[in-house]
This record gives sequence, structure tokens and C-alpha cells, in this order.
Amino acid sequence: MQDFRGNPNEDFRQAYAATALEHDADEMEVELASPWQRIGARIVDVLPFVCILVLASILLPLLAASGVGKGGVIALAVIAIGAFFGLLIYNLVIMMRDGQSIGKKLVGIRVITEDGDNPGFVKYVLVREFAYNMIFTIIGLFSENLGNLLTLVATIVCIIMLFMESRNRQTLQDLLAKTLVIKN
Repeated sequence: MQDFRGNPNEDFRQAYAATALEHDADEMEVELASPWQRIGARIVDVLPFVCILVLASILLPLLAASGVGKGGVIALAVIAIGAFFGLLIYNLVIMMRDGQSIGKKLVGIRVITEDGDNPGFVKYVLVREFAYNMIFTIIGLFSENLGNLLTLVATIVCIIMLFMESRNRQTLQDLLAKTLVIKN
């Protein structure tokens, strides 16, 4: 397998040019997703979930206080929970099938393995998303402050890593799952 680390002796202009990677399997060339595409995709991924939670947290107390009745509050709660999990399941399916979340689809990027293959359920969903986030959740169970601090530090480190072309813009999740994020 080819080593994807860039040449540290590249001149200044080449360091900021579009990065192309060659894969051993079929000599396919791919272009790395820009940091801004990845950040935009993450925002698009998180925004619908945040909207559902915010709307539910505003509307549920308002409905309860307005005297609509227990049935109306329960119906809204069921709709909010259904929307949340429906969106989550759809996102998981397309991540597994296409190597893309909803946000990645909208901005035109996707995740591949370092060999150029679709990472599928295990590498994309279980390792890249679930295992990475579980590490911080488990630490947070023992010490909430330490878990929050490590999550913040990891987020800052990942943002910095997005801009490191010499490391193929691989974040901690990418290194854990051995994946790359490329333009479609």
C-alpha cells in the first residue's frame, strides 16, 4: 500500500495546490476534500438534529402549559423522537452504502479507505463515528470534566489536522479508521 504522507520538501505553492492521491489498486486519482467542505458537511449533519431537539424542547413545555392535554404533548414527543431516529437511521444507511453522510452528499465529498474502497458499516459507522465518540463518552463517565476537556482538545486538534495537506487532512477519526475524505 502506498504511503499517503506528502513530501515535506514541496515548495510553498505546491503545498496549497489541490492534492491528488494515487491508489495502488487501479491507479485511480482522487482529490482530497477541502477543510471548508468537511466543516460545512459537519454543520449540515448536525443542524437537523439540533433543530429537532430545540423545537421539541420549546414546543413540548408550551403545549403542556397551554392545556392541550397529555395526548397532544405525547404526540409531539413521539413525532420528535421519530424524526430524530428516522434521520439518524437514514444517515447511517447512506454512510454505510455510499461513504457519505447527508452533509457530505450535499457538499460533494465522501469517505474512502486508504486503499480507495468504500469503508462500509464497520470502518465508517462503527470505527470512524461510534468508536471514536465512545472513547470520549467512556472517559466522561469517570470524570465529566476530563471528558469535556478531552473532547474540546480533540476537536481543536481535528480542526488543525484538516488543514495539514502533508498528512492528507486526516483527522483523528480518519487515522483510527484508516480513511480519507475526498471530493466526489
